[in-house]
Amino acid sequence: MRLQTRLSIATASIISLVSVAIGGFAVSTSFDSDIARVDDGLTVAAKQVRQSTGDPVTSALLAGEQSAIGLTVDFLSLNNDLIALSPGSVELINAPSTAVLKSAITHAVTVSGGARDMASNQATYRLRTVALPDNEYVIFATSLAAQIESRDSNIRLLLWFILGSVLFGAVAIALFIRRDVRKITRLVDAAGQIAEGKADVALPAGLGASEVDRLARALRNMVDSLQHSIDLERKTQQNMQTFLGDASHELRTPLTVIKGYVELLQKNPDAGVEQSTRAYDRMLAEANRMDALIRDLLLLAELGETKTDTKIMSELSVIDLSAVVSTAVDDLRVLQPNRPVVVSIQPGIDVLGARDLILQVLANLTSNIRRHTLETDSLRVSLHTEDGMLAVLSFDDSGRGLPEEFYAAGINHFQRFDNSRSRASGGSGLGMSIMAAIVEKHGGQITLERSDLGGLRTEIRLPLAS
Repeated sequence: MRLQTRLSIATASIISLVSVAIGGFAVSTSFDSDIARVDDGLTVAAKQVRQSTGDPVTSALLAGEQSAIGLTVDFLSLNNDLIALSPGSVELINAPSTAVLKSAITHAVTVSGGARDMASNQATYRLRTVALPDNEYVIFATSLAAQIESRDSNIRLLLWFILGSVLFGAVAIALFIRRDVRKITRLVDAAGQIAEGKADVALPAGLGASEVDRLARALRNMVDSLQHSIDLERKTQQNMQTFLGDASHELRTPLTVIKGYVELLQKNPDAGVEQSTRAYDRMLAEANRMDALIRDLLLLAELGETKTDTKIMSELSVIDLSAVVSTAVDDLRVLQPNRPVVVSIQPGIDVLGARDLILQVLANLTSNIRRHTLETDSLRVSLHTEDGMLAVLSFDDSGRGLPEEFYAAGINHFQRFDNSRSRASGGSGLGMSIMAAIVEKHGGQITLERSDLGGLRTEIRLPLAS
């Protein structure tokens, strides 16, 4: 059943129940008030007869003439003969039963049948009696036709009012919720299209503060989040395919070299000592290179895990970043004493992290400087805090830098920024990727920019230890 139909039915039911309750109470109260006025007239007449010291029949006639409710006065003899004394709004045809007569002595009683009203119809009347000696009674009666007709008229009006209210309520509900129902219908259709896998689904704008508008905004946010997740998953899959292709290529190269030398030794079992030694040395070098590549791949895989309790990050401690950077720069000066180095390190900067990983980042930074710049190229190392929340470490060199497209592309797996160098000097191509993964694992960020010295600027931002 549609929402609008359910709301219309619910509205009609509520209006009907409330109208019946209120209208029924009003009709009942009005009818009871009319009966109470009749009872007051009957009680006054009966009281007048009981308090009279004269002839009760004469007193009854006088009370009937003085009443304003059209009292009928009858006398019931010992022989159960009904004698009409004064005509009123009702004519009694048969005498009421003895039980009714006795009940009517103390309070008014409603009697149906046994009487006719002024229109000669079967009448319902209200009865009050006064007991006389010798089981004789003076009877006061008045028709309830007017009161009953008024009650029935009020009931008819109530039914028409309920019908009109239900129709008005249904129309009002249809008008008031038409906009929201349309939005809900569009949301349902959009959800169905999303479930079918459609990406470009038009959603209604949720600009208001109603629940439907909030639902529209929530669904739009959910769709945007899902679309972002799908795009991210697609990009991740593409990166994974590229990564697997590059990894297989990088592993195939040393394996090909090793396989070639093994076949060479098999075909030349009488090769000399010098040739055999050279072949074994090459195979060992390629095996070591392949071992280093596999270790780097495993490290990248562990750094890429979303869990925070990985083995590599299990032992966190507060690290004096100022001290370890100074040590790394001192080591570089020892290895390349002819390189001009300018150092500006703010003391006492602490970060929370895995010490071995932080040291590996610094080792990769200095290793890249040694490999990809001349020993005479200058180097500037800076470490300071920013906004009291971040440690900012930058390495600026005056080397050749990178092609412009690499700054925008960022760091990718197996990316060699200096393609002129051999694989032996260029490494596995995972050094920058490992650095980026370590920094990201520590909640930081690494960026590559062109330095004002003319070469590469590598900047690392890490959160300070609290």
